[in-house]
Amino acid sequence: MLALKEKMTMRNRLAGFPCTFGHCIDWGIALALLIGVIAAWPFLAYESLPTATDAELHIFRIAEVGYSLKADNPYPRWAANFYHGYGYPIFNYYAPLTYHLGNWLTLLHPEQAVAGAKAIFVGAALLGAVGAYLLGREFGGRGGGVLGAAAFAFSPYIMLINPHVRGDLAEVLGLAWVPWVLWSWERLWNDGGKGTFAAAVVTASAALLSHNLTGLTTLLLLVALSAWHWLLEGRSTRFGWALLAGMLTAALTAYFWLPFLLERQYIHLDVAGEGHYDFRNHFVFLKELLAPLRRLDWRATTTNPPMTTGPFSLLLAVAGLAVAARQRTQLRQLSFYALAVFFCLWLITPASRPLWEALPGMQFYQFPWRFLGPLAALLVPPVASLGNIKLPAKPCAGLLSGCLGLLFFITLPGLYPIPWTSDFGPVTPVALIEAELRGRWRGTTSTNDFVPTTVTMIPGPEQSLVNSYYHPPVDRVNRYTLSDDIRVTVLDDVPWRNTFITQAPKKFLLRLYLFYFPGWKAYVDGQEVPIKIANPEGFITVWVPEGEHRVVLRFEDTPPRRCGWIIAGVGGIILLLALWRFPERSPKSSEQLPPSTDRTVLMGLTICLGCSMLLKSLVFDPAGWFYYTSPQGEARAARYQQKADFGGEIALLGFDVSSTHLRPGDTLDVSVYWNAERPMTETYQSFVHLVYPEGQIRAQSDHLNPAGFPTNLWPTDRYIKDQHRLVLPPDVPPGEYAISVGIYLLRTNQRLPVLWAESGARADTVILKQMITVGEVKD
Repeated sequence: MLALKEKMTMRNRLAGFPCTFGHCIDWGIALALLIGVIAAWPFLAYESLPTATDAELHIFRIAEVGYSLKADNPYPRWAANFYHGYGYPIFNYYAPLTYHLGNWLTLLHPEQAVAGAKAIFVGAALLGAVGAYLLGREFGGRGGGVLGAAAFAFSPYIMLINPHVRGDLAEVLGLAWVPWVLWSWERLWNDGGKGTFAAAVVTASAALLSHNLTGLTTLLLLVALSAWHWLLEGRSTRFGWALLAGMLTAALTAYFWLPFLLERQYIHLDVAGEGHYDFRNHFVFLKELLAPLRRLDWRATTTNPPMTTGPFSLLLAVAGLAVAARQRTQLRQLSFYALAVFFCLWLITPASRPLWEALPGMQFYQFPWRFLGPLAALLVPPVASLGNIKLPAKPCAGLLSGCLGLLFFITLPGLYPIPWTSDFGPVTPVALIEAELRGRWRGTTSTNDFVPTTVTMIPGPEQSLVNSYYHPPVDRVNRYTLSDDIRVTVLDDVPWRNTFITQAPKKFLLRLYLFYFPGWKAYVDGQEVPIKIANPEGFITVWVPEGEHRVVLRFEDTPPRRCGWIIAGVGGIILLLALWRFPERSPKSSEQLPPSTDRTVLMGLTICLGCSMLLKSLVFDPAGWFYYTSPQGEARAARYQQKADFGGEIALLGFDVSSTHLRPGDTLDVSVYWNAERPMTETYQSFVHLVYPEGQIRAQSDHLNPAGFPTNLWPTDRYIKDQHRLVLPPDVPPGEYAISVGIYLLRTNQRLPVLWAESGARADTVILKQMITVGEVKD
């Protein structure tokens, strides 16, 4: 009898698992992992990764960090091989966890950075799904948790837009931590416990160290959530521990953010302003936010889905709030998430523009639709609240399974991104240099951000330095300035150190192709000597005495960096002491949690997921119902078909307009579909003009790289969707306006001629066949 009682006690513990990091490990976690696998399936189905997204940039960052890690630098801040080998301090300012993790997953093989990046993409899908399950379980039991995991993992921004359209690996990982952070901090305020306290600190730190902007957004959410619990729910007894958790999060990550803040003045941070990175060009209208995912055209070069929240998830969230209101359970707690969802939606729309313009620092977010990621996590609690509906087991299982099946079916187009066939091969320092020489970027950024302020003119590639990458050691010596009687021998060394043996009959100035940044120190025979900064390139120069000497340039820590490490170390000690002193979780807290959904509901959800996967594999994949491929030379995704030939280089295939009837001050979105007619060596620019009468420009948009994709990299078998946004002046007169499009070369300011057009042909422009009507402003 005693043995049976012990066995039943153990079974109950396994069902409820009252451990420090959560109150149960159950089959719901297995279902959440399965949901994560489904969401990540394209990464598992295709080899390598695409080269037409930002994933390529993150792969090179992983490799660059890896070569320093492999050379025994545990925390590199200097990217020695970027900017044509001149180096720059991107890793002193960019959140490090993604790039370190990419190397840990490959066991410090930086040449396998593609595998590391791919593992993070897949791992983030699993991580986010499980975190969303745990968060949802707090509000709707296990059944609600599974539904919440699906709502998060199948969110268009989480499943498709961010990983496949943008390829922003760091943001993908950062967003995967958001549900974990919300879950652990909800537990901290509700229940306490040592494991919960540790989880709150670790997950918040991980989010901050994964992606700068996502980490900042997550911390702001935590402040708002904590204020809600403290002020509106009156949980003052937890305030001290929550405050300590926040302080420890700041302390443990000080080695990253403290140098960022104190050394911010030493770099250019031109990530905001006019053009593509102006937030004013990236607001999303409510119509698009509520649009369903459409089938994707595999003839396109890049996927261009609507920036949507996923309307069915919003509908489920409203239903969950209705259930909570009817049953009067957790409504006050859920109100925080409802208000936060509404606020995020508002931030994405043009209605929030006054706040963006008034609030300092908002412009660094660049894209208002970034808030679609946090919004997906904030939807989890209200969606999961459907698990609290008062129904018998079988009807409840049927309801939740039906919701899960519909959610899967509606978001299925997101599981069919454009396939990629690229193969990066080994990611070597030579590959990094060659990628920059192709001209898409320098230093893996598009706006020259993080370049030292001492660089007032960014130099082009230096051939002698580039050549030395093919025949190491890397030679950063400016030999054109050396007289014939001076010899400088380069010794092979680690990325953060440059060593030379010099022989000279007289004192001379050693000029290096190496950007200066605080932390670089010069030593001649072990004695520190001053560094002189060359203008305007910002290169390091050092005076070397006559005779034979050993010259060393070494990148070292500065006081802010050392201080950050000290604070982080002290924070780690305090965390251990806090865990020792932290009170155990209150036994009453577990009674306040929503009841776990029974085995019947989990079985129903399992069957639903299994059937959904079988349908996808056996029916939807072969039938091709959720994607299509336009014929060569066509863009069926375009609402208006119109063809033209620009200089035998680029063809116009069609266009879209967001509206045909506008008023002064309104915004007009125009998408132009281009196709490369042959491989190009030039990087052309595109423009869209709103003209009336013909020839008089009333509004315009120019793209340095159409669709953010240099024309010399355009494939000939896929089209490009080039999206422009035109803002009508408030004093534009009413009337019928035409849209004029064209291609030009910035360096010569010459336009490509129109060789042929179906309609609207001019010498070097094409008038689109859809007119725009501008009416008068009503009082």
